[in-house]
Amino acid sequence: MGFLDQIQNKQQAFSKAIPGTEALAGTLKDTFGAFRNGLGVAETRSSGTCEGCGAPLSGHKREMVRCEYCNRETQLN
Repeated sequence: MGFLDQIQNKQQAFSKAIPGTEALAGTLKDTFGAFRNGLGVAETRSSGTCEGCGAPLSGHKREMVRCEYCNRETQLN
């Protein structure tokens, strides 16, 4: 098991250990996005490919996104 696999397993265990953590994280992300938009700070979009299966990924720059095919998390550049 590689280092990245260990991190992913710990993140999955944490999200299951405390119910609602993913919902809270999404709410915080939306809140910060609203503040950023209110201040006129543009969000930069980014795209890339999944390191696990090569599927296309898209989101905001420096955002951690989860591949819909292999469930691997990747940070966009």
